[in-house]
Amino acid sequence: MEGHTTANASLTIRCIYMLLALYEKNRTTAELLDYLERKELANVSRRTIQRNLEDLEGYFGLSRLPKNGANEPDVWQLEQQEFERLLELEDPVALALVIAEQQLAELGPMDVFKPVEGLFKRAKEQLAARNSLASLWYRRVKVSAASHRLTGPELDSEKSQRLLEVALKQVAVRLHYHPHQDDPAQVIRATALAVFYRGAVAYLVLRDHASDRVRQLPFSRISEVREIVTDDPRVGDFDLEAYAASGALAYKFGEPFRLEAIIFNSVRREIEDAPLGDDQEISPIEGQPNCRRLSVTVPYTLNLVQWLLARAAYLKILAPTDFRDKFKEELVRALANIENDQLNVPQRRNFGTD
Repeated sequence: MEGHTTANASLTIRCIYMLLALYEKNRTTAELLDYLERKELANVSRRTIQRNLEDLEGYFGLSRLPKNGANEPDVWQLEQQEFERLLELEDPVALALVIAEQQLAELGPMDVFKPVEGLFKRAKEQLAARNSLASLWYRRVKVSAASHRLTGPELDSEKSQRLLEVALKQVAVRLHYHPHQDDPAQVIRATALAVFYRGAVAYLVLRDHASDRVRQLPFSRISEVREIVTDDPRVGDFDLEAYAASGALAYKFGEPFRLEAIIFNSVRREIEDAPLGDDQEISPIEGQPNCRRLSVTVPYTLNLVQWLLARAAYLKILAPTDFRDKFKEELVRALANIENDQLNVPQRRNFGTD
């Protein structure tokens, strides 16, 4: 730039603030002077501001609007797209942001990321306008969840924020909880302990004052939450990390065990590059070229059981014996419900019982 500008820190800061002010809306020199005063910058004259603007004119998309009369004040404007070129992301960074948003949409909760929604939007728009490898990746590669995930329910934002607040403060609360939609409310007095997201579904972790039991209730089933002072909070020795490690958040049925099975090639292809465990072993079986023997240490969780049941026609559980028997019993129960006219719900849970 030419003219009266100097390599002066206060001048640099003043020019940055003026450009940001004009990014918001068009302003006169006098309006910019008021803006700078509100920002508590060093006082300068209107003439100084005018000279600074004239020095910047033509750079960063800065220009003056045409005047209708000679006595009208200068109105300065900033071409936003031109100015935003200063803020452009590297294409690989933009791609990382776009993929991160897609993954976050699967996992939730997206409301936490509202402050950076504009950044996500800018990254998508930038890639859409480019022809770089990163932009081609964005258009020609699809990222989705590895398996079915529950879609997050529609939640009242104010109530969700309230539930999050009581959990962060770990206070005593009175809740109206509905076990199913349209069920009458159950009034629960409890201590809010933490929040857990299973995919996009939010749960309030609490200690029920009636039973002293730690429970997880979905936000979507809580119609009212009020902080109460008549009950003392009962946090006790609750620790979220220890609670998660116990398997309580993963529908844990028991301790990890060594799974032995015969698997068909379709299952083999699925787990060769995405193992079920770190010590997975897959070995040939003589006389069965399309099958393999699988040996791997696995967590005893609902996710594991559901994964195996979905592939039951393409594998044979060999060991451990107690797990094999429970797996067979689950298939027998499922077959009975297919063959009978009415649904027969078991009176006793199969997995995770002695």
